[in-house]
Amino acid sequence: MANVKISQLPAASSASGTQEFEINDSGTSRKATGAQIKAYVNADRVEKTSDTGSAKVPAGTQAQRDGTPAAGYFRFNTDVSKFEGHNGTAWGSVGGGATGGGSDEVFVENGQTVTSNYTLTTNKNAMSVGPITVNSGVTVTVPTGSNWVVL
Repeated sequence: MANVKISQLPAASSASGTQEFEINDSGTSRKATGAQIKAYVNADRVEKTSDTGSAKVPAGTQAQRDGTPAAGYFRFNTDVSKFEGHNGTAWGSVGGGATGGGSDEVFVENGQTVTSNYTLTTNKNAMSVGPITVNSGVTVTVPTGSNWVVL
């Protein structure tokens, strides 16, 4: 069906008093409420609180993640109270920084084992707190102009 612009469409009341719109497409007539039409039109859009407010993103537990996520998926993980995104292979934290008890923001945590190949960004530095184990067959590449410091 081609894009159709509907203007000055009169609404009729159904038996229940709900306003309905009748749409005729190639001889097939269908009725829909204004709420149904709005939900259909907005189904693939990001919901927002206002033009300058906030975007509403999906939120849920780790068990409620998509079964087959693709790169670019974004959500709020209620198990860990953090935003996360999918890179096409795995879920990872988005944003973040230091954490702590109450309003403290003094701790940055890192894992202790490198399980997949990693290359630092050229002209960027990285730091980790050890001990750090690099699994057998895994390579960490530090390009010229970059440094990796393990404390």
